[in-house]
Amino acid sequence: MRLTAFAFVALTLAASPAAAQRQTEVVDRTVPLGPGGTVELRNFSGDVLITGTAGQEVVIHAVRKATRERLENIKLDIQAKGSRVEIEANRRNDNWEEKDNNIVETEFTIQVPFNTNLDLYAFSGALKVSEVIGKIKAQTFSGSINLDVSRAADTPEIEAETFSGDITARVPPSGNGRIEFNSFSGELRTDLPLTITRSSRRSTTAGLGSGGGERLEFKTFSGDVKLLK
Repeated sequence: MRLTAFAFVALTLAASPAAAQRQTEVVDRTVPLGPGGTVELRNFSGDVLITGTAGQEVVIHAVRKATRERLENIKLDIQAKGSRVEIEANRRNDNWEEKDNNIVETEFTIQVPFNTNLDLYAFSGALKVSEVIGKIKAQTFSGSINLDVSRAADTPEIEAETFSGDITARVPPSGNGRIEFNSFSGELRTDLPLTITRSSRRSTTAGLGSGGGERLEFKTFSGDVKLLK
């Protein structure tokens, strides 16, 4: 009986690595998007890199890593709806009975038109945006957020929020804006001249440049916020 039990355990342990072995799936997709359109992305695990270009389309390169079973039952869903492109990294098959381990790690490299508006969410991955001049909303729980909108003639509206990661925003040197910073233990750091209108231990309101223009809202729990030119 002991030998039988040991043999069963040994077979189980030997089979587990093969059954749990992760595989890689690459997805490339290009969809048209007109001027001033919006890209919405929802991801759970994996970094996201978005770059603005002179084109009129969204070019998506995704690298997905998970077991074969998860790759077959959790799909990357990309929908083009008029002036909006929606990207969902973990679209679960309704008929799949697995309740746990239902996330596919997905790393994105995406090109968008310069003036695209972005609505981004990632739970544990970093969000990095450059060469985009549209409105940006970026949220992550444990990853960092890095936004470079210095190409814009004036600072676009920004809403960035993270729990434990840092936020870095590079804005036009002569840009204007209304800064709203809130954090439990993080700090606001800047190499740009700001006009402080209200300040407390956990929040700061300030004017960038002339103080007019769009709202730049930054929220963290423990991460710092850096404003660069």
